[in-house]
Amino acid sequence: MDEALLKFLRKARTMTLSTNGEKLWATKVFYALDEGFVFLVEKGSLTLKNIEKNPKVSFEIDSNKLKLFAQGTGTVQILGEPSDFPKERGILIYKIPEDQVFIKHEHVLIARMIPEEIVVMDMRVEMKKYSEKVSLDEMKQKINPLTRAMRPWSFQQSVITFVAGAILAGQLHSLYFLLGISGVVIAHAAFNMLSEYFDYKTGLDTPKSMGGSRVLVDNLTSGNRVLNSALILIILSVLIALFFIIIRPVIIPYVVIGLVAGLLYGVPRIGFKNYAMGDLAVFLAWGPGIFLGSYALMGGKLNLPVILVSVTFALLTVNILHGNNWRDIKDDTEKGIITVASLLGNSGSKAYYFILLWLPFVILILASLINYRFFPSLMALVTIPLAINLTVVAKNDRNINRGMLDKLTAQYTLIYGIVIVLAFIILQHYSLGLKLLFP
Repeated sequence: MDEALLKFLRKARTMTLSTNGEKLWATKVFYALDEGFVFLVEKGSLTLKNIEKNPKVSFEIDSNKLKLFAQGTGTVQILGEPSDFPKERGILIYKIPEDQVFIKHEHVLIARMIPEEIVVMDMRVEMKKYSEKVSLDEMKQKINPLTRAMRPWSFQQSVITFVAGAILAGQLHSLYFLLGISGVVIAHAAFNMLSEYFDYKTGLDTPKSMGGSRVLVDNLTSGNRVLNSALILIILSVLIALFFIIIRPVIIPYVVIGLVAGLLYGVPRIGFKNYAMGDLAVFLAWGPGIFLGSYALMGGKLNLPVILVSVTFALLTVNILHGNNWRDIKDDTEKGIITVASLLGNSGSKAYYFILLWLPFVILILASLINYRFFPSLMALVTIPLAINLTVVAKNDRNINRGMLDKLTAQYTLIYGIVIVLAFIILQHYSLGLKLLFP
């Protein structure tokens, strides 16, 4: 199949299905590729009744842009309960986490549509229409389960925090910078895999859970494989840390904080997350650990405004975790896990989320008042509309995106970080200009 089409089909999230059994009907569904199109069908729905009478359907997939869209016909197979098809369920939820809300309430069945004809309308350069040969093998899920267990979507927070600290230091050493980012990402991947392993072994992650990568609960790989891979990555990250400790002893406390917080975060019985200290561990890992560690690695001199800026990154990262823990209060409580969210309850967690979301703006203003050179960091105020959107989602218990609050917060935090990095670049040029004017 055409590579551009496959890429488009993997990236698109929704498909419009037209069915005709009891009567003509169209519906839009989330889907994922797995030897066809895997999606959910609501029990008792007209769509399901139509498919049961006539499995022949037509479909259309687009991205709401005049670039590329696909349409065609196929045959739908109703597979059954999501709990009976862990591979398909895992593939679908990994791409479409929102579907877990429907699966959790047991209102749906898993289905697979086998395309028989695909017609492509390509308008990227000039209008072209052509039929594409269907290859179910090429439509298989391509993501390695170990890669999924690393939860690569979460790396963005470590990378942007490291980059912000390094840029603020004002002097970049390219080798240290690249090796430092590599070490942080490798460590983050290892800790994610350890968390995946421990949560599965202790029963925290179940087929109905909404957290994690689901590679173990959906039987996509073995626990020993995940654990051994995590240990290899930990060794590699420690070797990188030792290299930096030898050449920059000043970073020792930051390395220790990051490693201890990461290693002890999810360990059964003694881990921070078991005693409502997960938020503190994340705060220390991303504030003093990554941001200030990166700043010190690049030769930055510690001062109060720098510490305050590091706190904003730490608070927003804690809020990503809190979004997850807030959603999982019921499941964590049933399993004896104590989190800040479970201690606060729903109302307290809502207030806590708002504090973690909005306090960084106050802190940035304070840092700018202490040292006017930090005034460019107030560029982050342009993200206020996005913060308002998150506030709207968090306020409404019935909002379907509430279950996605951790990922939505992560997306927001990345944008916040990018804006701050741009502000720091402006800050460095501003400082250079002052030095030229007043040597």
